[in-house]
Order: sequence, then C-alpha cells, then structure tokens
Amino acid sequence: MLRKNYSVYTTEEYPFEQMCQSLLSQIDNEHNVLKIVFFGSPQNNEEYLTQFQTIRCCIKAHFPEQTPLIHYVSQKPFIGMLNAEVVCIDSTENYTATCGEDYMVLDDGICRELITGGILPPDISAPVTVQSDAVFTRIENILIQENFPINSIVRQWNYIENISMFDGEHQNYQDFNDSRSHFYEKTVWSSGYPAATGIGTNHGGVMVEIIAFQGKGLVDWSLDNPLQIAAHRYSQCVLLGATDSKFKNRTTPKFERARVVGTPERQIVYISGTAAIRGEKSFIANDVTKQTIITMENIDYLISKSNYPVNSISRTYKMLRVYVKNPSQMEMVRNYMKANYPEATKIYVCADICRDELLLEIEGIAEINLVV
Repeated sequence: MLRKNYSVYTTEEYPFEQMCQSLLSQIDNEHNVLKIVFFGSPQNNEEYLTQFQTIRCCIKAHFPEQTPLIHYVSQKPFIGMLNAEVVCIDSTENYTATCGEDYMVLDDGICRELITGGILPPDISAPVTVQSDAVFTRIENILIQENFPINSIVRQWNYIENISMFDGEHQNYQDFNDSRSHFYEKTVWSSGYPAATGIGTNHGGVMVEIIAFQGKGLVDWSLDNPLQIAAHRYSQCVLLGATDSKFKNRTTPKFERARVVGTPERQIVYISGTAAIRGEKSFIANDVTKQTIITMENIDYLISKSNYPVNSISRTYKMLRVYVKNPSQMEMVRNYMKANYPEATKIYVCADICRDELLLEIEGIAEINLVV
C-alpha cells in the first residue's frame, strides 16, 4: 500500500489565475503529486465553472508529463483566498499509474488503488436527485471499466450545494442519501460501507470523489465507534425531508465511522466526517469550542487502544480537515486544534453542516503502525 504525504498551501488575494499559479509554484515534489483539492469562494455556479476550468488549464501547463487529479470545492478557506490540499506519493515508493479522464489507478504489486478527482454531473443546476444519479452512474462506469466492484469503495467525499436547504418537502442532503442508497443497493457490503463525508458547499452542485482498493491479503474492514450510533442505523426521527418512493422511508446515510485499509504491519484509517454527536443526538449547546472537544473525543476514541482491535506501537494523524459553519468562530476552533493536535497537517474551511445545530465537522486520515 503506497505511502502518501499531505500538505496545505495558501495564497493571498490576486486575480484567480494568478492565485492558482502562486499555489502551484509552492509545491516542491512535483513529480509525485497525486491529487490537488482546491478550496475557494466563487460567487455563483457560472463563476465556479469558469474558475474550475482555469484550474484545469493551470494544472496542465504546470504538470506537462502526468497531470494530477483535481477538484474544486466551493468552501471559503480560513487563511488566504484560495487553498490547495496536496496529496503526494512518497518518493521511495515503486508503482505504475494508469490514468483515465478523471481518475487514476495505482498498482504497487500488492494492491490496486483507484482514485478519482471530483466527479461532477453534466448540469450542476439540475435537481439534486438528477445530479446525484448522474454522478453515481459515472462512478459505476469508471469502476466497471477498471474491474473494481462497487463494494471496493473505501472512502467517499460527497459535496452538496446548499446541503440543508429544502425544496418543498425535499431536503438536498436527504435526496442525495436516497440516490446513494439506490446505488449502493447494487452490491453487498460485506466489509462495511465506505468511510464518507457529506458536507455543504456554496456552489458547484453535487460532486463526489472516491477511493477504492483491491488486493490479495489486504487488510480491509470497517471501524465502529461505541460513542456514536453508526449513521446507516440512524432512526427516522433524526432524518429530514421526504420519504423515498421505493424504500418507503428516508434512507440513512450509508457510511461507517471509519474504514481501515493496509497490511498487517501498517494500516491507514479513513475517518469519516465527524461532529459533536453522541449516540445519534447532537450536542446542541451553541458553543463551538465544546463541540470541537466532543468531536475530537469521538475521533480520538475511534482509533484508541480501547477501540482499535489490533495492538499498535504508534498512531499518527496524517491529515485533518476542519469544516466550520460560522467564519466568526473559526479562530476559536483553530486555536484549540493548534494547541491539542499540533503535529497533524490541517486545513480549515467554512462549510454548511448537515444538521442546523452542529457548528463544525472534522474528518481525517490516521496511520497505525502495528506490533507484529
């Protein structure tokens, strides 16, 4: 399983193309760049698409030999006007890469890893169900083309414009969940659902990104958290919106609290978007620091020796992405994370959360080195 490194770059406000070039000029190890996630603040969907095209052009010019995967997320960064979260493959790794239009397959001789960029629908102004169905159809076609089953997906990011907004009885997030449930129904999830984040964006419609794995002898299992009910077992009382016509209820968010992938010696934990929820109920006090503490308690316990089923010699957060609803509260969250998790690479962006009472959400990637 390939080792990856994570970095975050920021830039001050310039014309958009100049900001892209400023970010790209800061990247050191250009030959091993796998993926770049850009975070910015377009004013509308038309500007989002224009800026995304500018990013594509800058990427192609900067990486003439092998273009990294990219996506553009309409979430305002806390620092600077445009941020780049960069994933690089460790320079010591040996692998082959096969590139598609918006995905890449990596093969290190032990496992195959399929990674996509941000998959968008043809029309980002269409109803959420139409967009979601189109995105999942594209993902299914990629998986079929590369001989990956649907249940090989281990990590999924779901970006939903105006996630908590209602159109009559229909909530955007619930409509997305119903579409995902229909897609997931095509297979059996014997190792558990993927880890996932469902997060709001200001613009950009519905966009999904996935990671899938295949390999003999590969460690691959889901990780539950006794502090929280698994999201796919939520009761109807915490779900909002119209019922699905086929399932006759509001379908649950189909993800695990984490998914573990790796070898007997080293494992990567993909930590789902996590908030201040215990059981299935939100911590409702309007206190962002307390919500941050509860959220990180949930994440810490998830990978703790008390919960992780295998003895380990070290646990390291490789990357933490912090979504904060209110820009005015970002500094308080950042101060807490800086004081208590100084070693982890972190990025902070403003985003709407799927429940009105939740003030932030945090996701992560952890590395577990095991006693063998």
